[in-house]
Amino acid sequence: MPPIIEIGVPVEEIEARRARVEAARRFERPDRIPVIPALAHRFLVPQIGVRFKDYYADPEVMLRTQILAQKWLMENVRTDAFTITGPWVGAWTDFQNSFEAGSLGVEIVFPDDDIPWVGPGWVRDERDLARLEAMDFIHEGINARQTAYRRRMIEVAEKYPVRFRGGPVFYPGANPALTHTSDGPFGVAGDLMGATEIFIAVKERPDFVRELLRIVTGKLIAYLDFCWEEEKLPEPRDFAWTDDLAVSLSAETYREIVLPYEKILRFHFDGRTSLHMCGRSDHLLEIFRDELRIHELQGFGYEVGLERIRDVMGGRVVLLGNVNPMLIHSGTPHEVREATRRVIEVLGPSRGLIVQDGNNIPPGSPLANINAMMEAAERYGRYEIR
Repeated sequence: MPPIIEIGVPVEEIEARRARVEAARRFERPDRIPVIPALAHRFLVPQIGVRFKDYYADPEVMLRTQILAQKWLMENVRTDAFTITGPWVGAWTDFQNSFEAGSLGVEIVFPDDDIPWVGPGWVRDERDLARLEAMDFIHEGINARQTAYRRRMIEVAEKYPVRFRGGPVFYPGANPALTHTSDGPFGVAGDLMGATEIFIAVKERPDFVRELLRIVTGKLIAYLDFCWEEEKLPEPRDFAWTDDLAVSLSAETYREIVLPYEKILRFHFDGRTSLHMCGRSDHLLEIFRDELRIHELQGFGYEVGLERIRDVMGGRVVLLGNVNPMLIHSGTPHEVREATRRVIEVLGPSRGLIVQDGNNIPPGSPLANINAMMEAAERYGRYEIR
């Protein structure tokens, strides 16, 4: 048997974290408000001494790096994360935000020292729409690569046994996840046209944009259905997605142009839904709550007004956010604790709060600043026992 990768966190602590997070998601009173810093692979991969170019070039390197990165995270970062399996936290076909565009004809660049970059868009006219509709989104481009990587990870899974302290051995590579999230209809459409071009088209050619969104949405759903079949995922089907680009639209334009396709995507799923949107989304919060009927707003932007989101979503939508990630990068532990304290004081009484940055902690952020969020939760985020 290969050497077991030991993660120095007691299995009892892992279970306590699980209970704390699940209670918060049920709007109950855990012992304290949970904290889950958003540390993605741009931050984590360098901790293992692996080049990004090598990480993306080989599925076994990807799997091994993910496991070791999560070991580093759990042993160094104060977090309530309780698993290293599943998307965003290990054992998954990680092509970040490039996999949808990269399966629909957009060039993807893999730098030596960074995550993939999405190249220029190519959709301009009705002929391009016809070409787009004919594409095999499931079996071409990066999505084809995802499937191949997943199958290779399964082949080598037994080489990487993992164990929390005092717990059973498990194999993260035994059932790795495809990327069954989405950058959303408008975000993917923006990659296909270019961000500037799609905003101009929203104003000048709204029917063209609607047709593009129709095609994109259908392809996203077809691929997600493939993921559920390939991975034998459970029912009802939970779903998490984002549509960052749409935050720059007015509520009126979002409702008229984008929302019909967001609803098609969202209501294709009958389980728990989680939406992420960076930036100042104050003007869209009622739409998310009432028309998309999301269960969770994940990593909402630090620009969002806390009183505003409390009044619209408090006690009704689970909220993960919104400490300024640049403060975490460049501030002091005291400043991060105070920012976290404000989030707790405004949103904590409504319950359903999980403290997070808003959103995605930059590489090079001091551990003392990241861990200051947990220090604040321990000091200010405890619920009274009644």
